[in-house]
Amino acid sequence: MSSVFSRDYASELPMMARGSGVYVYDDTGKAYLDGMGSAGVVGIGHGRTEIYDALAKAGDTVTFAYTATFSHPWQEKLAASILSVAPEGIDSVYFVSGGSEANETALKLARQYHLDRGDAQRHKIISRWQSYHGVTIATLSLSGRTSWRTPYTPYLLPVIHIAPPYEYRCAYCRDNGGCTLDCADELEKAINLEGPETVAAFFAETIVGTTAAGLVPHKDYYKRVREICDRYGVLFIADEVLAGYGRTGKPFAISDWDVTPDMITCGKAIGSGYAPLGAVLVNERITDFFRSNRKRFVHGFTYSGHPASCFIGQQVFDIMTREGLFARPGEIGKYLSSRLQELQQRHSCIGDVRGKGLYAGVEFVADRSTRQPFPVEKAFTSRLVALMRERGVIVGGGVPGANFGKGGDHIQITPPYVVSEEEIDIIVDTLDEVITELT
Repeated sequence: MSSVFSRDYASELPMMARGSGVYVYDDTGKAYLDGMGSAGVVGIGHGRTEIYDALAKAGDTVTFAYTATFSHPWQEKLAASILSVAPEGIDSVYFVSGGSEANETALKLARQYHLDRGDAQRHKIISRWQSYHGVTIATLSLSGRTSWRTPYTPYLLPVIHIAPPYEYRCAYCRDNGGCTLDCADELEKAINLEGPETVAAFFAETIVGTTAAGLVPHKDYYKRVREICDRYGVLFIADEVLAGYGRTGKPFAISDWDVTPDMITCGKAIGSGYAPLGAVLVNERITDFFRSNRKRFVHGFTYSGHPASCFIGQQVFDIMTREGLFARPGEIGKYLSSRLQELQQRHSCIGDVRGKGLYAGVEFVADRSTRQPFPVEKAFTSRLVALMRERGVIVGGGVPGANFGKGGDHIQITPPYVVSEEEIDIIVDTLDEVITELT
């Protein structure tokens, strides 16, 4: 009997033994193709022992430093490396231990920035339904994932939520033959309804995560968002914990929209699973305000800028740079997309295939013509994921409720950046077999 408090006592989990490339192996020797990159975390692949070899060789130069007392060369070097591939206008990096901490940090930094500039009324946050920003009370409040919010409703902060850029199920687009950008304009309406002088920031996943896997907004969506935020003095914070750091074929996904947010939050692939690591990238305007006025940011975690995590983050950056892994998902992702689109032609239960690079989302429906989801009691997604796992392929089961809480089945496919076309074929062919069995 395990002494670990389980995340889910309804599930019996295999014991992982090791990993190599895009595969992980349990203690019986069974191989699993990691088609979800362990929740979108693993970019450079499993089993890169050179990372820990480098850490051992560095020895006591990677000793713990409490970053309220000392800086250290590893966070300085990694910050400079990240800024070398960040969008123009990003000027500094604040390190944390993961995505939830990154979004919590951005939330507090937005508030203090306005407060210290004399805009004490600016405290309200706007985000979107069908979003996910983390599991702390503050970041869960930002999130629009209703199934995870419900148990903790009494504790949640009063965040304003607007419609996501979900063209497949968008009430604005339904009768207009495509995106109208009305979902972006809803941000301006919300700001005006709340009072522009009270709104601090707008949070958005650049590409929507596992609450509605792989939603890619219209090419002009973030330009409209940036214009609206600038018009009313609202900060724009892009959550790239899942979609960033090479996942789409760019160092940061927001670059495809040719705008620079005020902050970018990242995690997952920045450490590629080899160490807990996240970061907040901050633009010049905010950084200069704190720097020139010698302000103290009233915030900090014990492990902010943890030396070993930053050292490992630098090894990950070096591998990605040396092997072209910031760009590779953009190329190999075209093959993944084409294979999934072929699969959609063969299975009427595939309602939507979406995503960018090596982030693909597939939504399943009972009726493609009406986009009616499967009944919740059918448990389509969980059965599909279980059957895939039995066959040795792991995909991510999207959180139930893609149809705005009224059912909706979808999966996330986010393999490591080193995946080959042959391994993509295994993922898609196995998905083909499982869908055939289920339907």
